[in-house]
Amino acid sequence: IQEYISSPGSGLPMVIVGVAGAGKSAVMARSAATTVNKSLNNDIPGGSNKGWNVFYHFIGAAPGSTDLGFMLQRMLKEIKYVFYLLIALLKFYKGEMPADTESLLDKTKDAEQVSWLPLTLSPNVRIVCSVINDTPCHRSLASRTKQPKEILCGPLHLSCRREIVDQVLTKYNKRLDNVQMDLLLSKEASANPLWLSIACEELRVFGLFSKVTEMIKGLADGLLELLEQVLTRFEEESGGHLMVATLCFLECSRHGLLERELLELLGEDELLKPPSLEDYNKDIANGQKQSPAEPSEKLANDLSKKLHVTVEETYRKTDLDADKMSEEGDKDTLDAAGVSKNKRAPPLPAAKWAVVFRALKPFLRPCGDSGEGRLDFYHRAMSKAVRTNFDKKSTLPTLQLLMIRYFKKTSEEYRTYLYTWWHGKLAEYFEQIENHDRKAEELPYHLEKLLDHSRLARCLLEWPVFEKLAADEHNIELLRSWRNAGGYAAAASLYAKSLEQLCEHASNEEIADKKGKVAHFLCCAGQFQEADKLVTEAIELENEKLGARKEKLASLYQLLTDIKSDASKLAEFVSADDAKKDYDIVQIGLKAISYRKNIKGNDNKYHLGLLELRVSFHYGAFTRVGRTYKDLTVIESKSKCAAHCNNALQIFEELSDIGHKAETMQNIATFIHSGNYKMQIQVYNEALDLCLQAYGEYHKLTARISFNMGICIEYRDKKLSYKYFKRAYDIKAEVFGPTHPSTLRYKAVIDEPGFRLIAQQLEASEQGKS
Repeated sequence: IQEYISSPGSGLPMVIVGVAGAGKSAVMARSAATTVNKSLNNDIPGGSNKGWNVFYHFIGAAPGSTDLGFMLQRMLKEIKYVFYLLIALLKFYKGEMPADTESLLDKTKDAEQVSWLPLTLSPNVRIVCSVINDTPCHRSLASRTKQPKEILCGPLHLSCRREIVDQVLTKYNKRLDNVQMDLLLSKEASANPLWLSIACEELRVFGLFSKVTEMIKGLADGLLELLEQVLTRFEEESGGHLMVATLCFLECSRHGLLERELLELLGEDELLKPPSLEDYNKDIANGQKQSPAEPSEKLANDLSKKLHVTVEETYRKTDLDADKMSEEGDKDTLDAAGVSKNKRAPPLPAAKWAVVFRALKPFLRPCGDSGEGRLDFYHRAMSKAVRTNFDKKSTLPTLQLLMIRYFKKTSEEYRTYLYTWWHGKLAEYFEQIENHDRKAEELPYHLEKLLDHSRLARCLLEWPVFEKLAADEHNIELLRSWRNAGGYAAAASLYAKSLEQLCEHASNEEIADKKGKVAHFLCCAGQFQEADKLVTEAIELENEKLGARKEKLASLYQLLTDIKSDASKLAEFVSADDAKKDYDIVQIGLKAISYRKNIKGNDNKYHLGLLELRVSFHYGAFTRVGRTYKDLTVIESKSKCAAHCNNALQIFEELSDIGHKAETMQNIATFIHSGNYKMQIQVYNEALDLCLQAYGEYHKLTARISFNMGICIEYRDKKLSYKYFKRAYDIKAEVFGPTHPSTLRYKAVIDEPGFRLIAQQLEASEQGKS
C-alpha cells in the first residue's frame, strides 16, 4: 500500500480484497495511521509544498457512516477547498444482504455499482479501499475496463496463528498444550483472524480444564457457524429472553443504541416476549391479527389524498391535548401498547445488565468517539450470524437466529411479524424520548419499516426532527422519508399548516429561519410554488423587521433564484412568455450576486460560482426565445451568458470543482455553441465525462446533460436520441422517484408516439437476441 501511495499516479485505485474477518480493517487502519504520519512529516514524495491531504472513512465506525450520501458529502467537505494533493483510504464493502435490513453500506444502486468512484483518478489522487471478495461492490470494480490493482488479504500463516493464540490466552494465564494447539490450528477456519479471536474467547471462558480438548473438537469450522454456537451459549447462560431482546434491539436499530437506551428498552423485562408461533397462528385463525402484507394498490393511491387530513387533525389537537394533560395532572396516559407513560418500567437493573453485557462485550463495540456509550456489533459478521437461518438451503430473509431457535419453527409471515414487532417496540420508545437528534436518527426508520405513514408524517413535522434532517444540504433523508410518508405534495401542505401555527407564537427570527429551511426542502422536493411563496415571505421579514443582513439576504435571494430556475426547467417547450421568466430570474440572481461579492471566504466564493452558473443559464435561455424584453436584447443576452460562464469557470477551476465545471460546460455547449453541431456535441461529451468523474451515473446533472444531448441529436438520429432521453429518465426516476415533476417531464418525452415505437423496436430486438 505504501509503495502504491508513494509511486507516480497510475490513475487507478487499489483494492484490498478478502473474506469477512480476514483482517482488512486492521490493514486499512494501520495504513491510514502510517500515511497520516508520513504526510505530517512530508515523507510522501510528489506532494505540493503543503504536502498531501489524507482522508479516511471506515464504514460502521460511527453513526451515519454507512450512508453513501453522507459519506460522499463528508469527503467533499474535507477536500472542497484543498488545492494540494489527496489520498483517500476507504473501508467499504457490501455483503450478501437480506431484503429486510441495511448492510455495511446502505443499499443503493450507487453503493453496489460504486459508480461514485471515478473511472480514472487524477495524477494527484490515490485511493485505497477494502472490499469483501465476490460481493456486488467487488464484481462491479472488477468488471471495469481499467481494473483496479487488487491486493489479496489472504489466510494467516500457521506461525502467525500460533502466536495469536499464545498472546491472547497468556493475557488470562491460560495456555494450550501442543496437541490442543495443533488440534485448534488444524481447523481450516483458523486461518481467519476473526474466527481465531472468537475461538480464543470461547476457550478463555470455558471452565472445565479436563474437557478443553473436547471443547476444541466441538468448535464449528466456519466463521458464521462458530458465531451461531456463541449465540447459542449466550442464550443458555445469560437469561434467555433478555439476550434475545438485546440482540434484536441492536440488529433492528439503525445506527446502534446508547447503553442508556438499551437499559430503558430492556426495563420492560417481562413484556419483551413476542407471541409464540402457536399464539400467533391462533390469533390469525380468529381474525385478531392480519398477516403482514404490502399496502394494497388502492391504499397506496389514496394515501397522499388522505394523509394530510389525518395528520392535520392530529397536529391541530396537539396543543389541546397538551392543555388537557396539564389539567388532568397525575392521570395516567397510555401508549399504543396500553402501557402507562407515567408509569413506564424503570431501566433494567445493573445486575441483570451486567450478566448480558459481560457475555456480549467481546462482540460489541462503542460506535463513534462521543463517549455516549453507543453500542453496536463489533463486526458485521456477528449481525449476519444473528440473521442466519438454520435451514441453509433457504434464501428467505429471516429475523434473528436466536428468535428462530427460541420459537423452534417459523413461517415467512411469522418471521415478518416478529421483525415488525421489534421495530414497533423501538418506534414506541423513540417517539417518547426528548433527545431529538436520536429521535431523528432512529424514529423515521422504524416507522418506515412499520409502514405507519401517518405516524411517520407526524414525526417529520416535529420542528427539532425537521431541523436535524434539514441540516443536510441535499435533504437526502428528509426526501426519502417523505416519499414513504405520503409524498412531497402532502409534505408541502402539512409544513404550510405547521408554519401557520408557528407564526402565532414564534419570533420573527425563528419564523424567517424556518420558512427559509422549509423552502429549501420543498425546492429539493420539486414543490416550487409553495417554496417560492415561503422564501419570498422570509425575504420580506428580513428586509422589514430583521435589519436586512447581507449574509441572510444573499442566501435567501440565491434560494429564490434556485427555486424559480428549477421551476422554469419543467416547461416542455420554449414560449414567448419565457422571456419574462428568464429576465426575472436573471434580475434576482444578479441581486444575490451583488450581496455575495461583498462577502469574503471560500464558502461564499463557492456559492458565488453557483450564482454565476445560474445566471449564465438564464441569459442563455433568454436567447432561445429570440425576442427583446425590456432593456435586454438577444445579442446582449448571449454576450452576458458567455461572460457569466467564464466567471463560473474561473471560480470552479480555482476551487478544483470539476462537477460544477461540467455544469458550466453544459451551458456553454447549449447556448454559446448553439447552431454548431460538431462543437456542441464535443463540449457536451467533455461535460459528460467530467460529470461522470465527479458524480457518477446516478446524478441529476448526468440526467440533464444526457437529456440535452438527446435534444441536440434528435433530428439527426432519432433512435440515438431516444437512448439519451431514456438514460436521463432512468437516472431521474432512480434519484428523485417516479413522481417527481422533473421525472414526469422526462417521461412525457419518451412516451411520445415516435419514441414509444422506437422503444418497442428495441425491446423486440433484445427479445430476438435472447
